[in-house]
Amino acid sequence: MRRIFTLFAVLSLGAVAAQGRFERVARRNPWNGGVVAAGLRQDTLSRSFAEVYFVKENGGLIDRSSSDDSWNAGARTASIRHFEKVSFSGGFSYDYFDGRNMCGSIFSVPGLYPVDILEFTPGRKVRETYAFDGALSAVLGERWTGGLKVGFEASNYAKRKDLRHKNMRLDFEFAPGVMYHAGRFAVGAAYIVGVDREKIEAEEIGASADSYMAFFDRGLRFGSLQLWQSNDLHLTTAGVTGFPVKQTTQGAALALQFGPWFAEAAYRNRVGRTGERVAWHEFRTHDLRADVGWRLSRTDACHDVRLRVEWESLDNRENIITYQTVNGVANPQLHGSVPIFGRRRLDMQAAYEWTTARTDLRAGVSGTCLNRESTLMFPYVRGQRLCHASLWADWTQTFGRWELNLAADFRTGDFRERQSRLETSAEPGDYPVRLTDYYDYENEFLAADRLGAGVGVRRHIRRFYIDLSARYERGFGLRVVERPDRVRAMLCVGYDF
Repeated sequence: MRRIFTLFAVLSLGAVAAQGRFERVARRNPWNGGVVAAGLRQDTLSRSFAEVYFVKENGGLIDRSSSDDSWNAGARTASIRHFEKVSFSGGFSYDYFDGRNMCGSIFSVPGLYPVDILEFTPGRKVRETYAFDGALSAVLGERWTGGLKVGFEASNYAKRKDLRHKNMRLDFEFAPGVMYHAGRFAVGAAYIVGVDREKIEAEEIGASADSYMAFFDRGLRFGSLQLWQSNDLHLTTAGVTGFPVKQTTQGAALALQFGPWFAEAAYRNRVGRTGERVAWHEFRTHDLRADVGWRLSRTDACHDVRLRVEWESLDNRENIITYQTVNGVANPQLHGSVPIFGRRRLDMQAAYEWTTARTDLRAGVSGTCLNRESTLMFPYVRGQRLCHASLWADWTQTFGRWELNLAADFRTGDFRERQSRLETSAEPGDYPVRLTDYYDYENEFLAADRLGAGVGVRRHIRRFYIDLSARYERGFGLRVVERPDRVRAMLCVGYDF
């Protein structure tokens, strides 16, 4: 992997310098952001950049697993290059995050998996993230082009105060493909395979083990609130190191372009499990994403319209396991499984962009509808429907060597709960405990009205640039979230080539 990084950097630094922001060039060719990498050669414009940055964030308008006082710094580079028969794009980055007063989810990406583990002692957390993505397109014949897309991310996440934990996470996706093109028509396909995994190890130092409580969330904040060494939390299960989660991906993508029109659909089937010797939970996700774009290019301006729709369906089952001890060795016995949680999510985004030599104006609307359902105790079903929508606008204007950026957005939402009971003659038990304060906080944070505004200034010094930006966000009508404000400031120094 180190040799790949080195080769990528050498190619980038040796490239010809070019003007203009990299993000604008990347959006110019819709194949750049898609899965079918063979379509990179549908454009000929090359750009590269490298930068270092520092970000400071403060404010209480956050979810319960984030920090109200954090900073992060790092470096990143990205490039799009076209040669006689080969094109490539990609980049790599390093980010260091340091957050104070953090508790909540132990996972690196809260909400990614259908189960979660929460802890309640605020403290410092640090995370290092290494990421690399690359796409290669090569001419195979007069009308055929081959391609390969690779995405890799690894992170180390740790808390420095009891209940201490350390995480190792890896996410990798690989997508080879091919494209056929004739004149204004092009069609491409790709196969998708990937894996992501994370392992959590928790410990306490210098205190009694019965001092720390943790909550195992089985969905909608229903689960088990127990001492962190309890077997029900799986953090100290005999024969298993920590809490391991693994998810594999299989899928395919199909892309079509005709003149200014572009469309791509990608399907991913993910199969995951928690546990090591035996699976504690088994879950499956179906993910379908469709992108449609239209571009009108004139001599003095370009108009782009983009639409994205994504549908996700997830179901999680918990295995019923008992342990039989033979000669001092605990052997797991599997007795079947029960459904405990389901999630359905629909995301929609629409955006318009107008660009000239000195102006870049973008505006859009997006919405998310999330349906979650808990079936922990038969015959009861507890459900929730949460929806939110947002409007946003972003304007960048060039004045010689200066660039001014202004942005604004508004978001609103709502949620509803439902409860039902299936027909049965069986005597039901009590529904598991709910972490009510976290549940109420989460709903208000996701559905509350909020208004955000941002401003940024960039100064070009030959090929170098200095970028300073800030963002302010405020929530309205809050009852559970203690503080309604959030401020973010960033300083960035970079080089275009």
